[in-house]
Amino acid sequence: MTQEDAVPQTVLFIHIPKTGGSTLRWVLDRQYSTFLYLIPQWFHGKHQTPLAAANAGRMPPQALGAHRSFDGSWPQGQAMAMVRDPVRRVISHMAHLKAEPLAWLPEIPAEIELPLADWCERSPLALFDNNQVRYLSGAREFDGMPLTRAMDETDLELALEAARSRVLVAPMESFDEALLDWGHRLGWNTPYYRRVNVRRGTKPQLPSRDLQALESWNRLDRILCEEVGVLFRARLADLEQESGRNMEDQLRSFRQDNERLAAKTRILWHTVRRGLRHPLRAASMVARTVRQRSGR
Repeated sequence: MTQEDAVPQTVLFIHIPKTGGSTLRWVLDRQYSTFLYLIPQWFHGKHQTPLAAANAGRMPPQALGAHRSFDGSWPQGQAMAMVRDPVRRVISHMAHLKAEPLAWLPEIPAEIELPLADWCERSPLALFDNNQVRYLSGAREFDGMPLTRAMDETDLELALEAARSRVLVAPMESFDEALLDWGHRLGWNTPYYRRVNVRRGTKPQLPSRDLQALESWNRLDRILCEEVGVLFRARLADLEQESGRNMEDQLRSFRQDNERLAAKTRILWHTVRRGLRHPLRAASMVARTVRQRSGR
């Protein structure tokens, strides 16, 4: 075995927005002592590609995550991602964009006050059009970038090829099952967790015209999610066979353990340690959580 072979490859977290990724970041930070998450967005001057960030230190990080499509700018490694019901995902993304527009856009557009269907027609953003296919196919445009090219069946096939061979993709709606699957395949400790960045309060009620527009714009994302479900269920069947335990029993044990004091104590201790390492980031996340829980 060569020295290069002896260095484990970095685990890559393709963070598609509003798919449970904030919670998953905490899980990864607990599983890997050197987990690097790239905060700056594509429009920030200090933005780095994942490959450049991974090569910046003496040793590559054990895990690396970013809001970035799975293009050639990532290092080699086992990739993972979550997908979500496409319409619900865009609605959640838009709620966050309107609450914190400069987190996603270089400037606040005039269209932000328009009904969503009108915004899609006049000056669409990439996130309106099959953003999950964009991420997994390695598209150049994603999230808040101006939309100049719509996704088509070729892009869908690229995303499906990635899900079948290079990326362990799971549906957000099966979050606990996904943790068990990833933990089994990646050799994790028990992935105890607490939910992060869960927005409370009244969900936005969109008119039927906006909902129909989102369904039409995200037709390929719908197909992607359905295919991911098929692939994911096959992986869970393999997990049952390899572990000798049915999924219902594994889930029951995991959820009971996750609620026990010992698990909560370990999560709290990890949170404190993380806060000491990154005090400004931790303070920002606490403030955001307080705002969300107070409905502001």
